[in-house]
Amino acid sequence: MIQDGDHIHPIPSHLPAIAAAEALLEAGVGFQVQVLNATSRLQIESFNFLMRRYQQQVRLVGDLVGSAGSNDALDVMGDFVRVAKIDYAAEVSNMLMIASKLASEAAHRINEEADSEFEDMAARTVA
Repeated sequence: MIQDGDHIHPIPSHLPAIAAAEALLEAGVGFQVQVLNATSRLQIESFNFLMRRYQQQVRLVGDLVGSAGSNDALDVMGDFVRVAKIDYAAEVSNMLMIASKLASEAAHRINEEADSEFEDMAARTVA
């Protein structure tokens, strides 16, 4: 509906431009839902990783306190750094895999939307 002062005019839905705009808006909303889903997945994965790392840091403090009598704090720190480097590298790899999968899904969805829109336009042109 378009409101012009005191008059309300209905939007003609049979026009191809209006139908195309509606399809574009629906595709845009669908894409935004997909982006929000991806963002939440990445945030959950990041939160889980940070929780694991904080637990490792708490364990490090306990190990350092326990190693005070045996003077092997350097070994404890070396092990912590080695595990942390491996953990961060694995997490970066995991995040890149998730991002790659999400980009592939988005490209597939956009391709499907474009094909659907072209088929709708062809059907309207023939009719």
